[in-house]
Amino acid sequence: MEAPSPTKPIDPTKPSITTLSVEGSQGEPSPLRKMFAVASIAAGIQFGWALQLSLLTPYVQLLGVPHAAASFIWLCGPISGLVVQPIVGYYSDRSTSRYGRRRPFILGGAVAVAIAVFLIGYAADIGYSAGDDITKKTRPRAVAVFVIGFWILDVANNMLQGPCRAFLADLAAGDQRKTRIANGFFSFFMAVGN
Repeated sequence: MEAPSPTKPIDPTKPSITTLSVEGSQGEPSPLRKMFAVASIAAGIQFGWALQLSLLTPYVQLLGVPHAAASFIWLCGPISGLVVQPIVGYYSDRSTSRYGRRRPFILGGAVAVAIAVFLIGYAADIGYSAGDDITKKTRPRAVAVFVIGFWILDVANNMLQGPCRAFLADLAAGDQRKTRIANGFFSFFMAVGN
């Protein structure tokens, strides 16, 4: 990015790296009820994490995956956290969508969570429809559907978490009191989701 010269005026309608606009109205903090509503997303995020933690190993063993092999599925957490959150954070900070910087990522993550929960919940049925033999211990198609759903859920949770927290910071517009309250709301909804 080239530095502006004295003869070239700066266009205030174009976002720059040095001045990222907040999504609150004209830099004013948003009402607490709006922050409460945005923080409620944390309940869904935490529900997704709790779903993963409670269901992964027992469900894949039910589908016939040995315990030792189930541990490899857990690699998706660190890998998606390492890759997805920085990329989503980078692009959500620089988004120029007419819907706001964070909302498209939050919507995309929410849709991906819905798809993942469907795949995880119906993995055995989808596997059976695709040709798994229910009389055999291992059902490879159901396992594949479950693993795909699990990875989508992990990526979607990582895709949601960063933009949701950043959106709360945007709504607080630098007001430290409202930032603390918004983080309290987020923590409350994480407990509810758990």
